[in-house]
Amino acid sequence: MGIREKIGLIRAYIPADDETVEALAALLERQEALKSRYSQSVGRVDMEAVRGAIAGGKPAISAAGLWLTEEEVAEGVREVASVVSEHIESESERAGGVVRALDEGILNLRRVALAVLRGDLEEAERAAGEAGVDPRALTSLVAWALQPALAALSDAVMGAVDLSSWSSGRCPVCGGYTALGFMDRDGAFHLKCQFCGAEWGYPSGKCPFCGNDEPRLIGSADLGEGKPLVLNICHVCGNYWKVVDERISGTSVPRSLYDLWTLVLDAVARRLVA
Repeated sequence: MGIREKIGLIRAYIPADDETVEALAALLERQEALKSRYSQSVGRVDMEAVRGAIAGGKPAISAAGLWLTEEEVAEGVREVASVVSEHIESESERAGGVVRALDEGILNLRRVALAVLRGDLEEAERAAGEAGVDPRALTSLVAWALQPALAALSDAVMGAVDLSSWSSGRCPVCGGYTALGFMDRDGAFHLKCQFCGAEWGYPSGKCPFCGNDEPRLIGSADLGEGKPLVLNICHVCGNYWKVVDERISGTSVPRSLYDLWTLVLDAVARRLVA
């Protein structure tokens, strides 16, 4: 079953028009193909250094760094830009501007990629300004191109490193916070990174953002009896996280689509948290 067929299983939950869903499906397909190519490059990462970083409470990316070459990042950006140009007419010109800057050799993508990984949007904007391209388009394209590379790293880390001692709400691979989790068939709770896809065990009643675990200060909402999607809201920090209960849903929907499946909960959260 391909990505589009899998998305069909959850289409009723996605609060977007068919054109938007088609664009998302095309992007996910292209990212999956990029992940297969990027998987070969993960062998450059020092996995012993990664183990040491995680044991010391630091995410894998702090030891891995950016292992992709300029050409590999450019390949990803071109692939993603082609999807955007084909499926999102309003962004086509901006995406095309980034590709033209690449063709002219005036854009250093590793510089931008490193800035994106650090969360340094000012540096990314400076690079965009120097190249004369739209900063939002540039950072978005680079992030979408990096995502499959980090997903490949995530698979490698989860296959080679024991994450059972990781107790943070931050991702052990890329270091970002996540607002997504799932309850597995055995009743164990896990967080799932929305960017790189890493999974790790975490207390089900604990806010992944601030660590609040006081039951009376965590609210929840679901979509009705028998529905597998639940929204948790922390009344201390005001953040929320989405949960898929696999004891109800089973495993027909792959976990890689959980963030898309739970977009309906983001819409609920906007009403409840506002």
